[in-house]
Amino acid sequence: MKRIPISILALLALFSLGSSLSGQEVVTEHVTLELVAENNALIPGQKNTVAVRLKMDDHWHTYWANPGDSGLPTEIAWTLPEGITAGPIQWPAPQWIDYFEMVSYAYEGEVFLLVDLEVPGGFEATGQVDLAARVDFLVCKEACIPGGADLTLSLPISAEASAGPDQSRIQTTRKQSPAELPDWEMRVVDNGESFALSVLAPEGQSLDGREVTYFSLDGWIAPSKPRTSLAEGRVLTIVMPKTEYAPEEGKDQFQGVLVSDKPWDAAGDYQALAVSLTYSANEEVASWLASAGGGNTRILTGSNSDASSAGTSKGFITLLLFAVTGGLLLNLMPCVFPVLSIKVLGFVQQAGEDKSKVKIHGMVFTGGVIVSFWVLAGIFLALRSAGQEIGWGFHLQAPGFVAVLTSIIFLFGLNLSGVFEIGESLTGAGSDLQGKSGYSGSFFSGVLATLVATPCTAPFMGTAVGVIATLSAVKSMAIFTALAIGVALPYLILSFFPAFLNAMPRPGAWMETFKKALAFLLYGTVVWLAWVFGNQVGVNGMGALLMGLVIMGIAAWVWGYWGSLAKRKSVRTIAFVVALPLLCAGGYLQYWASGLEPPQIAMSSEKSDAINWQAYSPETVSAMVADGKTVYVDFTATWCLTCQVNKKVAFGSDEVIQYFKENDIVALKGDWTRRDPVISRELQRFKRNGVPTNIIYRPGGEDTLLPEVLTPGIVLDALREG
Repeated sequence: MKRIPISILALLALFSLGSSLSGQEVVTEHVTLELVAENNALIPGQKNTVAVRLKMDDHWHTYWANPGDSGLPTEIAWTLPEGITAGPIQWPAPQWIDYFEMVSYAYEGEVFLLVDLEVPGGFEATGQVDLAARVDFLVCKEACIPGGADLTLSLPISAEASAGPDQSRIQTTRKQSPAELPDWEMRVVDNGESFALSVLAPEGQSLDGREVTYFSLDGWIAPSKPRTSLAEGRVLTIVMPKTEYAPEEGKDQFQGVLVSDKPWDAAGDYQALAVSLTYSANEEVASWLASAGGGNTRILTGSNSDASSAGTSKGFITLLLFAVTGGLLLNLMPCVFPVLSIKVLGFVQQAGEDKSKVKIHGMVFTGGVIVSFWVLAGIFLALRSAGQEIGWGFHLQAPGFVAVLTSIIFLFGLNLSGVFEIGESLTGAGSDLQGKSGYSGSFFSGVLATLVATPCTAPFMGTAVGVIATLSAVKSMAIFTALAIGVALPYLILSFFPAFLNAMPRPGAWMETFKKALAFLLYGTVVWLAWVFGNQVGVNGMGALLMGLVIMGIAAWVWGYWGSLAKRKSVRTIAFVVALPLLCAGGYLQYWASGLEPPQIAMSSEKSDAINWQAYSPETVSAMVADGKTVYVDFTATWCLTCQVNKKVAFGSDEVIQYFKENDIVALKGDWTRRDPVISRELQRFKRNGVPTNIIYRPGGEDTLLPEVLTPGIVLDALREG
């Protein structure tokens, strides 16, 4: 028998030892599990770290100690030799996973759950000891599947040990676990409906531009409700709404993990800070920040404080002026022009009337605008308090609302075209009633102006609207009121200064032709809204919307031709019986179409020589920036006409296209046509609450926010600044 070479024997011994440091893999549905050790032996009297390794299939995740809105944390039940005890799981910092407006604190990819085993100092060195662990977990993607596995691992008891094959990954995981760094000071305040966590950086460090996420370990913070953060110099303050499970009394500690996109320590090892605090008073924390020389001595108190320049009265007055200016400029947007034309026609009709009546019409129109903005504000604030992430123009993200608005404007156009008359039955009811009807028309014009104005974010308006998500309810209402005043101001001025009305032509037969011509402006608006609807629900849905309009048009024609006062009562009754079901049928068809989903089409450039846009995701931005590339993100929506102008003017420029290609600029498009909480959160991070919003992300964290209205020069200058 030939002698086996010593080198082969050594390799076999090494393989045998290495295989003993890792248990056998257990493969379950979507998760592979294994029990591994940091060292090749257990040393009595020392800390001995073992870990459960979980490797999830792509896009599947298991959960952290606090799973967030839903889920279950992974549990480990140990069966150990007598005398050996296991400590708690050392949870590495989790990931923020947002799915259908539910936030989970979880892990994707691979995770090591570390556990320290205590081996008594008097434990004698022996041969192999068997470690066993029952691991129960919940793994989720679209669906959630509970799973479990029995893991085993054999290790010797020895006075000495060397590194195991998984030591480096276990040490990396240890650095991903929350660290206690005394140089970073923290305080927390309980404000009743929210918690305010303040962090003070060490001398010489700034928190400006740092992206920080807090994961609540105690489960007292609502994961999916919007948060407010303010960084000024050495101070970062985060205001987080409470969950309904937070106890009113008996809380003694505030516990969680603070994760940053940049390391907390100078060595660059730790990106997660352990948070374990007792509660402080607002006055105490303000004094602490002031004495420490922090730039921000204002403690955010949830609904009673504002994280923006609106924190000072001067800043808030500036915001109000921006809002009024933005409202004024909305009248120049193509969204509002059809309604503007109709209102001008109304002033022409009223030019020969009593000037006091014209003033009343102007005030009623203004009232319609203001009341409509207040209703929008109420809905906005109610959704915000419920944790919804919404923004300016949010109502046009609902296909059902777009369908209703399209139908109203279409019928309004048919009325101008003379297909049917509104209020004809009131003709002989007396002059007082006729005047009342006119005022109702002015009020409705104000409502309609509001509905079609909000899809556009005019210049100067983005700043004012963007901070609404962080303002108190009272200040938010003030901003909405200022916007309404800006929209209505030209009409109000026109009604109060008769000299301008005197310059208008007197009423006459020409007005009938002018009225019918204006109908085509409304039909153009209908085409735009149908296009928005089609982008939301697909071409089949758009076809159903248009067919619904045809049926409604037939109903309007039937009523206009046979329902007039010139017809006999029996004829009018038949016309009503025929028109009403047709109107309902058209509406039902549109209701059905509103529930359709658009086909998934891969995003690509519209032509080979244009900018190659890709779909936006925070992960893509992070990966590309980490790879050293500049990323340009256009947050847009099909219902935003300013966005479409930017698309043609700025992104259609040959010079801009060439610059993107030559400098390898990564172009991402964030489509906000339908609600997307991920995009909403990113907009709020930049104090914006509407589109268009354009941001340049650069390596090193120097992000650039561009203005709403773009030109090729603005885009190129912003890119070249980096």
